[in-house]
Amino acid sequence: MNADERTAVLRGKEIPLTVREFNLLYKLLSYPKKTFTRSALMEEFWDAESNSGLRTVDVYMRKLREKFADCDDFEIVTVHGLGYKAVLK
Repeated sequence: MNADERTAVLRGKEIPLTVREFNLLYKLLSYPKKTFTRSALMEEFWDAESNSGLRTVDVYMRKLREKFADCDDFEIVTVHGLGYKAVLK
């Protein structure tokens, strides 16, 4: 990931990410193995006036998992009942 350019590259190919997807992935990868609750991620990446529910985070995590399914460097893990974390391989 390149924070300055806000890009992610996998095997030489840039992976298209929305601003929110990039921010979520960057957060998770900045603190590997740290679990972030859905509510903490919502508070940080969605504004207070958003009508989105906590399950919105699940949708974004699913999209990120799909985009990085071929990545051997990390995986996004669900911590049941809590939220998500990135685990480096």
